[in-house]
Amino acid sequence: MSQLLGKELTPALLQRLGGADVEAHEGKIIPICTIDEAGWAHPALLSYYEVVAKDSSTLDMAVWKNSSTAVNLRNAGKVTFIVSDRAVNYYLKGSVRELEFEMTGAVPVSRFRVTLEQVIEDQEANAEITTGLTYKRLTQRDPQDFAAKVFRLLRQNP
Repeated sequence: MSQLLGKELTPALLQRLGGADVEAHEGKIIPICTIDEAGWAHPALLSYYEVVAKDSSTLDMAVWKNSSTAVNLRNAGKVTFIVSDRAVNYYLKGSVRELEFEMTGAVPVSRFRVTLEQVIEDQEANAEITTGLTYKRLTQRDPQDFAAKVFRLLRQNP
């Protein structure tokens, strides 16, 4: 059963999304939903390299600047994140504003700031989440690769 926790990340979520141990979440996906021009939920998949908690009520995210997701964020100004993993299941709903159309140092992506409006925990006592969505990297992560670069830039204050 879902439970509204308020407008701030729990300490565990703040640590998970704060970026200090991003390598621990390598290969894990954060699904998001935006609202398209027809009013439909539009899903997209981000990695922990593209979302960083700035504090308990603010997230920064990087999205390809010309993607449908970026257009939806600009137009509707709303987003829902799904943070789901072993024994973890949260929905984070927030208002969005664009900080940079072309993120300095990572031109193909835009930086968006999310102000959380709802943090919802959804844990069923009799149905434990055992894993979230994951991906497999096909090459070794290079510290100079684009995802690592975007992540470093997101952690900086714009």
